Amino acid sequence: MAVAFLSAMRSKDPSSQVGACIVNADKKIVGIGYNGMPIGCSDDELPWNKESLDPLQTKYMYVCHAEMNAIMNKNSSDLAGCCVYVALFPCNECAKLVIQAGIREVVFFSDKHQQKPETVASKKMLDMAGVAYRQYTPSQRKIELNLSLKEQEKSEPTADITQSSERDQNSKRKDYLSWEEYFMAMAHLSALRSKDPITQVGACIVNSKKKIVGIGYNGMPLGCSDDLMPWGNSSSNKLETKYMYVCHAGVNAIMNKNSFDVSGCTLYVALFPCNECAKVIIQAGIKTIIYASDTNKDQASILASKKMLDMAGIKYRADNLSQRKIVIDFKTIDWNSRFMNDHQNDPTCL
Repeated sequence: MAVAFLSAMRSKDPSSQVGACIVNADKKIVGIGYNGMPIGCSDDELPWNKESLDPLQTKYMYVCHAEMNAIMNKNSSDLAGCCVYVALFPCNECAKLVIQAGIREVVFFSDKHQQKPETVASKKMLDMAGVAYRQYTPSQRKIELNLSLKEQEKSEPTADITQSSERDQNSKRKDYLSWEEYFMAMAHLSALRSKDPITQVGACIVNSKKKIVGIGYNGMPLGCSDDLMPWGNSSSNKLETKYMYVCHAGVNAIMNKNSFDVSGCTLYVALFPCNECAKVIIQAGIKTIIYASDTNKDQASILASKKMLDMAGIKYRADNLSQRKIVIDFKTIDWNSRFMNDHQNDPTCL
């Protein structure tokens, strides 16, 4: 669900930012989307108004919903048996796509439009098609992502998409995440899944079409119990340290890819890849690495990594972010609703 809400931060909709995330039976993300104008249709020229006497001057005639975009952006042959996580319960049009795609479960955060005909029709179709749906209750309201491993950067300003009251509700949102912020935030969000007690690292692979095709974090190999494996980083016995066993984030992102290959892709990663990761990166055909931290730059494993990357012609650079901390607030979707309800008689908010 956090991936869905993070994706929503890319939306330029000034009043309602919605994201969706599709996951297969193996817990791999196979589709991500957010609400926005169709590809090739300028979001500077199409209207963002919620209401107008002329329906052609409202966003509803044009905007593609998050679920549609997640389905159309899929990185697998099909979505049969998958689950879609979405901030807002799907409308009737999205329900049609969910059913036709073979998705078997919808997990939603908010059902604030439950009385609308579009939602009632949606539930009727989902019920008839045997698609399960349930509401998600988060264990915490907010998730803060520090897009750096450097302590001195933790105090920098946060990005919070709940500031709708300060925006022009009829023009596209200006404070959406840049692509680089979005992809690096996705890497750091993935890192929160790591069970490493010392260093949590995440990675995100993106193709030339700006589609995420792989996500990973550092952890033990599949089938190897992380309750039985050692997590320490120092011992007189190498077999009692994590370094003999842990799969790094970059390797896991490549091995978890949801495309035929990742040739020509860009890898976003929290920590500069070690020499073992560099070998896999090179062999996978990745062409660019963007990293948040190079804190181990003097270690032999990093020096060897850069030597191989240079020889293989792989470009790498530190990220260039305007903000170092991003806040995912699960209440944002309902906050926007309350804001609009509180100002429904104010013509400047229509």
